[in-house]
Amino acid sequence: MCELFERQKIPSAFIAESLQNVSQSFSVQRHEGSTIVFFHLLVKTVDISEGQIVPQVPQTAISRPGGARAIPQGQSQANFTWVKSGFVLRIRKVAGRPPLSSWTTTSSSESTVIPRCLEPQVDMFCFGAPVTLRDRFQKFMNAASCKDILSDPYVLLEVVLAEMHKVMDQTGWAIADIFGKVEAQTLEMAKYPGRVTKKLLDFQGLHNLAKHNIFLRENCESALATVDDLRDHHKETCAEPPSSAQEATRQALKYQKTLFQSTQRRLESLDRRLGNIIQLSFNIVTQGDSRLMQSESQSMKTIAVMTLIFMPLSTVASVFGTEFMKVEDEPGHRLTVSRDFWLLWLIAAPLTIVVVVVWRVWYADAKGRLIDEIPREAERKLGWKTVRQTLLGSDIDDKAQYSVTTREISADGKV
Repeated sequence: MCELFERQKIPSAFIAESLQNVSQSFSVQRHEGSTIVFFHLLVKTVDISEGQIVPQVPQTAISRPGGARAIPQGQSQANFTWVKSGFVLRIRKVAGRPPLSSWTTTSSSESTVIPRCLEPQVDMFCFGAPVTLRDRFQKFMNAASCKDILSDPYVLLEVVLAEMHKVMDQTGWAIADIFGKVEAQTLEMAKYPGRVTKKLLDFQGLHNLAKHNIFLRENCESALATVDDLRDHHKETCAEPPSSAQEATRQALKYQKTLFQSTQRRLESLDRRLGNIIQLSFNIVTQGDSRLMQSESQSMKTIAVMTLIFMPLSTVASVFGTEFMKVEDEPGHRLTVSRDFWLLWLIAAPLTIVVVVVWRVWYADAKGRLIDEIPREAERKLGWKTVRQTLLGSDIDDKAQYSVTTREISADGKV
């Protein structure tokens, strides 16, 4: 490759851009009667297997400078393949022999004078280009003549842009097709949000699809910038008025720009659809969790109602089951109550009051921290640190913020 670059005088800037993994570039250099046009174009591609995007990494995968990039495995809809292409067009004038009709002779020496003319020589180099570009060039060579190409060599770059747009457009449609299935599944699940708790949504796949679309939008914007730069340079090189070949190339470049713009609009639409589905997915999960909480709340409500129903019976049974009440074994089976029955209530009543107070203090403290009436940084200690505030309410803090000043006013209105 080094020998090729030196022999063909490929600019060092082109090599540096390739080593730096630039996503887009365009430059024109003129040297010793030659015009060299080169640019890089990065295009995201995906590999699809069984209707899913699969993470395949070829040997020519792009790695970060300074080391290989860590590639996560097992991600849904993940893919790390790219088409990293670089193109160099060199146009130079070389001396050639004119046709025989242009030869002249001198009257003195009868010698033949052959004027020298300059003929264009065109070299086209494609690095890392997709294989389909070769087929497109072969079809182009069968349809166009060498004379047409030499009349305006920039038509070769138009062929390159057409093929790169095809690769980009196919990738965009592939991502849109995969997303269409995910979108249909999400909309179907939106009818029954409660089922989300049993079947989780593929948020990882949605994120990767959105990431692919972001890369494609970047590639499309880069391609549009390359087309604009190429059109400006081509306009500078065209004669006035332009020849038929130059005018055809100009119109072809304009047409390629409209194609890239069309792809860009479709990618923008896909990006909005992705954002809409991601937001809808979060809403569906929220609704599913809400319904699950409502179901658990209904269960707790049922338990509470049943507890309330049987609580009086349990209380009566507990009281009659104590040693303070006995049923006589003799016929008649009278119920006798101990004289110390009052001890049961003497012990039970204070314990009940203590339990209710502890619960009230803890509940008020937790509620106050939840609604920010009590600073969350304050020590908990079951709420005893903030017991005064929790029992009396937040009016204490509100009153503490203001200072009251009293002044005496005499009968004549003087202070």
